[in-house]
Amino acid sequence: MRKRVSKKVVWLGLFVAFSFVVASSADAQVMKPLADGFPKRAITIVVVDDPGSRDDLYAKSLQQALVGISPVPIVVADEPVASGGNFDKMKELISRPGGNDGYFPMVISSFGPASDVLVSPIKEDLGMDLDDMNIFIRTEVQEKILVQRKGAPYGPTFAGMMKWGKENPGKLRYISREVGSGFDIYMEMILMDLGVKVEKIPGGSHDSIVATVGAGQGDFALTTAQSALTSWEAGKVYVSMVTGSKVFPPWDKDPNCVSSDQAGLRKITMGTILGLAATRNVPKEHLNWLFQLFKAACATDVYKNRTKMIPATTIEVWGPAEANKEARDLRDMADPIVRALGMHWEQQKK
Repeated sequence: MRKRVSKKVVWLGLFVAFSFVVASSADAQVMKPLADGFPKRAITIVVVDDPGSRDDLYAKSLQQALVGISPVPIVVADEPVASGGNFDKMKELISRPGGNDGYFPMVISSFGPASDVLVSPIKEDLGMDLDDMNIFIRTEVQEKILVQRKGAPYGPTFAGMMKWGKENPGKLRYISREVGSGFDIYMEMILMDLGVKVEKIPGGSHDSIVATVGAGQGDFALTTAQSALTSWEAGKVYVSMVTGSKVFPPWDKDPNCVSSDQAGLRKITMGTILGLAATRNVPKEHLNWLFQLFKAACATDVYKNRTKMIPATTIEVWGPAEANKEARDLRDMADPIVRALGMHWEQQKK
C-alpha cells in the first residue's frame, strides 16, 4: 500500500536533503566495483511515489550519504505509477535494461508489499508474489505513536483506556488512518489481541486524525511521531504508547507512556520499515555488493541525522534473509485481520 506523509515530514526531510554535510563521508573509502565490472554506470534509486514524499526523502538521504563512497553516481528517480503500486513497478524493472543486474534498487516499506498480496490478486494479475519483492536491505524503523484524548474517564494511560474499553464495549471511538491502511491493520491487531471492541471512525491524514482526538471527537488514534508531536506539545493529546521495545524522547520522561513491549503487546515490528528491493534475478554477487554499499551509507553522519530529524526512528540494518522473512511474517500477521475487515482479495471476488 502506498503511504503518504504530512507536510511536516516533507519539510523536515527537505531540511535534511539540503543541509547535509558532505564532509561526514569524506573519510569513507570508495567501494571498488566487482571483478565483472559491476557497477559500470549510475545506480538509480527508484521511488514509486512523488517528489517530497516520505520515500523520496529517504532515497535522497541515502544518495547524499553515498557521496565519496559509491564509485558511480547515485541517482534518485521518482516514478509514481498511474495505477497499481510496488509490484507493477517491480514487474517493469524486470524488463528494464539493467533491472536484473541491480542498477535500479527500489525503495520499499516492508508492510506495503506484504499487505498488497492480501488486498490485490497480485499473483493472478501480474504472475508475482512476495518472493518477487527481493528486499536486500532493511535500514530503519519509524515507530508508530498512540495518542488519546484528554479529559476522558479512563485517564492518561494506555492500560487504563483498554481496561475501560473492555468494560464498555463499543464506547471507545477509534479514529483510523483510513480503513485497511498499515496503521489501521496494526491497530486492529492490537484490539483483537486485547479483546477490545470499539466504534471505528475512518479518518483521513495523520494530522487530521490527531486533530480529531485532540478536539475530543475521538478517543484514540495510531499515527506517526511527527503528527503526534505537534498536538502533544500543544497539550491537546496524551501520548500513551510507542510501538517497539522502548519509549523514545520526548515521551521517555512521561511515566504514563509505555512501549508496546511494556504494554505486553505482540512482539512484532509495528513501525514503518524502510529498505530497498531488487528484482529476484539480480546475481547474488551484485546483491551483496549493493547491500554493502547501502550498509556503508547507513554508517555515515548524513544518514544518522535522520534519527534526529524524524522522531522515534531507529537505524537497524538487516540483510536479505532477515528482511524478507520479516515481510513474510508481516503478511502472515495481517492475513486474518484483513479477512476480518472483509478486505482480502479472495473475499472481494465472491
